[in-house]
Amino acid sequence: MHPSRQFLCSGDPGLGWAFGSSRTGASHLRSDRPCEDAFALWSGTSGAIPCIAAAIADGHGDFRHDQSRAGAALAVHAAIDELVSFHRIHGETASRVILRSEFRADFPRRATRRWREAVLGDAQRRQIDILPQDGSRSGDFSRYGTTLIAAMVLADTILIGQIGDGDVVLVRPDGTLDTPIPADTTLMGAETRSLSSRDAHLLWRTATLDRGAGGVLIAATDGVSDSFDGSEGEEFRKFITSLAARIRDFGIESVAGSLSGWLDRYSELASGDDMTMVFVCINPSAGTCEPGPDPAPEDNRQIAEPRQDTLSGVW
Repeated sequence: MHPSRQFLCSGDPGLGWAFGSSRTGASHLRSDRPCEDAFALWSGTSGAIPCIAAAIADGHGDFRHDQSRAGAALAVHAAIDELVSFHRIHGETASRVILRSEFRADFPRRATRRWREAVLGDAQRRQIDILPQDGSRSGDFSRYGTTLIAAMVLADTILIGQIGDGDVVLVRPDGTLDTPIPADTTLMGAETRSLSSRDAHLLWRTATLDRGAGGVLIAATDGVSDSFDGSEGEEFRKFITSLAARIRDFGIESVAGSLSGWLDRYSELASGDDMTMVFVCINPSAGTCEPGPDPAPEDNRQIAEPRQDTLSGVW
């Protein structure tokens, strides 16, 4: 399980580099509550085909989901395990069309099942009762409830799966934003889909993107967009674009070194929620990107600022 303040980095010279940070929300710190977000990164090869995998999760966090911190940590590890397994099975020989079809049909079911197996194992090990009141043995997973976003970059394809809220945006080198999985407009208010839902494997949404010219794939839990104007808002889109531009202009280390401080500031000024962001800096499929210049000592450029609201305590 990742500590709430941990920073991780992983990568492959041919594909690109991934890094992320998870921070305890300002309202959680004031009420002495732990961070209920989690993330995981992996990079490696199957045969001669490299792969970068990333996952983020946001535990639901209220009294009905009292084990959601563990649920989120188990979710990101289940997702990475299934992404790696998918890569080893399909990554070397499958066409992009087959990859998309197999990922959409197979990954949600397998990732959900692996998470539930991990939850049952955790509950048994820690002697936590998750059996429903009706006496059935199927397991009630709501105490571990969490969202999950998983992404994998292969030779020429980017695969993305999501259940629940959170954001995934690909910023192309020319500044174009791809939002492969838009916000779910069928939900009201703070409602979200969950891995703990009875038919969770049917609630996933998946997308496939061409790696093409590469870019910066950014995944974030909803505490980040809630600090601006929501997932579909213009200010949030400006914020995402400014982060990608800063990576381009000042290098990965500049953003990686500042990310945790930025997230702390946004949580304090706005949503108050836990915040997790993962960046996957993807090289063009035709070759390797030129590295960005080192951060200039005199650089005082500011990234987009969050809106300043009364802390809402939305989980």
